[in-house]
Amino acid sequence: MSEASKEKITQGIRVAKEDFLGLFKNRNFARLFWGQLISSAGDWIATLALMTFVWQLTRSSLAVGGMLAFRIVPAMFSGPVAAFISDKIDRKKLLISCDISRGVIILGAPLMTKLWGLYVLLFFLEGISIIWLAARDASIPNIVKSEELTAANSLSMATTYGIIPFAAIAYSLLMIPSPITRHFAHGGFLAKHPTILAFFADSATFFISASFFSRMSLKSPKAKETTISAEGFIESVTFTFKNPFARSLLAGAAMGCVGGGSLYAVGIGYVKEVLGAGDVAFGFLMALFGAGMLAGIIALEILVKTEEKPWMLRISLLTTGGILIGMAIVKFLPLAYLLAGFFGASFGILFVVAVTLVQERFADEDRGKAFAAFHAISRIFLVLGAGLAGGIAGLVGVRKLRVLGITYHIHGVALSLFIAGVLIASVSIIPLGEKKEHIKEYFIREAKESPENPANP
Repeated sequence: MSEASKEKITQGIRVAKEDFLGLFKNRNFARLFWGQLISSAGDWIATLALMTFVWQLTRSSLAVGGMLAFRIVPAMFSGPVAAFISDKIDRKKLLISCDISRGVIILGAPLMTKLWGLYVLLFFLEGISIIWLAARDASIPNIVKSEELTAANSLSMATTYGIIPFAAIAYSLLMIPSPITRHFAHGGFLAKHPTILAFFADSATFFISASFFSRMSLKSPKAKETTISAEGFIESVTFTFKNPFARSLLAGAAMGCVGGGSLYAVGIGYVKEVLGAGDVAFGFLMALFGAGMLAGIIALEILVKTEEKPWMLRISLLTTGGILIGMAIVKFLPLAYLLAGFFGASFGILFVVAVTLVQERFADEDRGKAFAAFHAISRIFLVLGAGLAGGIAGLVGVRKLRVLGITYHIHGVALSLFIAGVLIASVSIIPLGEKKEHIKEYFIREAKESPENPANP
């Protein structure tokens, strides 16, 4: 690598660091960041506790897996509600009320004695979460500068996924027996309900985050209409799907989530059946996926200075799909590790660029509708991707194919990753509001205008 290239990379890293640190000088963003970081930690603690609690109730892996599948239902109902209210209700009050509601609802989890009751509780919890996400993402452009949007969205994504290892440690310490609980359990109520402290901790995080949001100064759009009507509701729900740019963007986000759901569903089967490794290798593979995601959103802050976002979106779709196809073919563990890291990076870039494009292309009074659809579609296709991959893996199993005297082993888990990769790569030519005459034109870089190198008039 030349000295000039090294200097360019070093300068890019320095600029990215300054951008990230500069955001914390903004009190409103800092309060939003710390609030969502704390509540995200509680979310993951509660997710692990819910999985444990469902297993205690049913002793069924199917019931535990059903928790993920059940999350598709709230998205179908609360997505339209979020689209209607996120641009009509004060978003600061919406953020606070959603967190307080979630903090109260999760306290009911340890009281459930039937699986259906826990699923009903999860329905309301997930539904409110989609409303909260739409309000949060629609609010970010109102508290940061336009040139800071990518960095702000990257940090928001980091609070969601970067906190997972710490939440897992906290969950372990809250379970029976542990250094925290062993002194007062003694076979009593806590011993019979080992997850209750985790649910209490999650509830506390929601109230703490609500206190952070209450100290924010946040501007909300003035509603175009103050009356509630069936026509207004339908218009809010269908707004995003009538917009050509939004439709294309949602297609890209949906297929990207298919890939994430596929890896989630068959990742452990892929490691064991195709790579011939064990649980430790699977944990390391997922850790590299998370590390790659963090590396990707940091790299994005450097790339965004010189590259246009629609081009980056298409390249990340093509790369994400190509990597999944590569993982389906690879049977060498170290190479699979490398691909997992790159998959995380491209997936992180894909998600952050998509969110930033929504914030840039939609007016404040319509942004909540767009994000309601974005998060609902993302969750639906994440679950559909997991279901599709699991179904293909189970249907195919392991089969032998003999061609020209050579025997090949076809693994269902690898085939599901291959199909998901093809689906993702295929939408890399999404028009984003305007169609090109030739496919190659979708991947042509456009010179980005800058003060040092202004575009020609």
